[in-house]
Amino acid sequence: MNIDQLKEKAQPMIRKAQVFVSAHEPDEKTAYANEDEPLRFLVKHLDQWMGLIEDQDEFKFLPINLESIDLNKYTALKEKNIEIYPPFETLMHYGDEEIQQWIAENDGDKDDLCSLLAFASDEYTDIWMDSHPIYFYDGIFAYQGGWAMTWPEDDAPMQWNEDLEFLFQIGLQYEPFVEVFYDKKNSSYICMERNT
Repeated sequence: MNIDQLKEKAQPMIRKAQVFVSAHEPDEKTAYANEDEPLRFLVKHLDQWMGLIEDQDEFKFLPINLESIDLNKYTALKEKNIEIYPPFETLMHYGDEEIQQWIAENDGDKDDLCSLLAFASDEYTDIWMDSHPIYFYDGIFAYQGGWAMTWPEDDAPMQWNEDLEFLFQIGLQYEPFVEVFYDKKNSSYICMERNT
């Protein structure tokens, strides 16, 4: 499958996302960040302020009382809309019948990350990287929605688990990056610490 075909197949899977960037005085402030604080990120989510807290080397995503926080220590953030292409492996995993046939012809397995990586298109990967905030992170503190990253340490990307909803990737200025998922089955938040 050539790059034009892959781009065409990806079109219905492009997702809207919001990146969090520094806010100015008149902007609506929808998040706050300070990666040097134990409470490193605050965001309004479902009409409730939530915070990413580092507690004994473990991250938790919990409701926060904003009035109890000294916001002068934080960078105020606003949202900016972007669109994110699906990672190549996700495009292959969820792709249509034609893509599934192409995978089979290449001895691939749509449920196996290593198998899909073996015939990933460099040209498509460049398009995906150009759309993904982790690769143009300058001035971006986090993003919400879109597609989660594909991490080689996962047997299968968490994004492929239908019980999990990807919410945020936080900390694009410094590592670790922290992904926040909502576990629909258990009505709880899962925080995954990631390093490149």
